[in-house]
Amino acid sequence: MARAHLISARQFSDIAALEMYREPGADLDLEEVVAQGRMQFGPGRYETVVCAGDVDGIPLLTFTAPWAVHDVELRPPSEPYLRQVAAGLRESGAWADEEIAGYLADCPGVAPQWTYDRVRALLHDVEHGAATPLGEPG
Repeated sequence: MARAHLISARQFSDIAALEMYREPGADLDLEEVVAQGRMQFGPGRYETVVCAGDVDGIPLLTFTAPWAVHDVELRPPSEPYLRQVAAGLRESGAWADEEIAGYLADCPGVAPQWTYDRVRALLHDVEHGAATPLGEPG
């Protein structure tokens, strides 16, 4: 499941620069990323740009860390972060809340803090506009 936004190459470069803790304004060489499929602009998180294919001939680009998931200690996502991801999945309209909760609860690093029931409760809060903590993991 993914969500894409149609933005210019300059906008993507500026967003990537901010995530890389750099000053925006310099364009990344995105043609090389599209040609190679992946390019590392630095060693830190979000300094690797990936071309994940295209939609109607428009490249799908994202940025990520250069390391693999098994190379780092996973930490559970914060409630605001998980709430944002859940809200985006719901807004896409592709999955019911049960599917969203199951998907998120099964993602690496989410369990054991975030169980299916806690994610479902978070989705309920998203639906009703609540932004209060859900309490201790259960």
